[in-house]
Amino acid sequence: MTDKATLRRQLRRRRMAVPAAERERAERLVAARLRPLLRRGMRLAAYVALGSELSLAPLISLAQARGVAVYLPVVPRRGRRMRFAALADPQGVWRRNRYGIREYHARKLISARALDMVLLPLVGFDAQGGRLGQGGGYYDTTFAFRAHRQQWRKPRLWGVGFECQRVAAIPREPHDAPLDGVISEAALYRA
Repeated sequence: MTDKATLRRQLRRRRMAVPAAERERAERLVAARLRPLLRRGMRLAAYVALGSELSLAPLISLAQARGVAVYLPVVPRRGRRMRFAALADPQGVWRRNRYGIREYHARKLISARALDMVLLPLVGFDAQGGRLGQGGGYYDTTFAFRAHRQQWRKPRLWGVGFECQRVAAIPREPHDAPLDGVISEAALYRA
């Protein structure tokens, strides 16, 4: 098995090689696959695509049209536990955090525990719920509380990526937050 750093490099190259037309098609297909999971009044955390990540723009529009409250992650200045800002107005105030990631500016933030479903960006994934992220540990730290629950697993964690990012097995460590499923343009995998 390959180490995580090598696997990240390989999978980022694959993701960057996805042609623009395929990328747009994948974004629409992911939104269509998630449509049945969207319920009026639910709290959904999404992300703003960075670099070659699969964009959730079509999904965010669909979710808001269906009465879903959409939230975006806010990276803390210290520590690794993210909070989430309600995307009340797509024309609102945006800023770049210390990593260059666009964040929506909101006065009130909610904790991860208040969310119903979270869509996480992927560098790589396997069909068993293994996720390879950027390597900063922000999502793992933010959702570590789920590991201590016996039954109730809210929020549900769903990875989002292109099918070319799927591998047979992602190397796992004890602190890795497992996914409940993964959505790509080709399939919806439940872990």
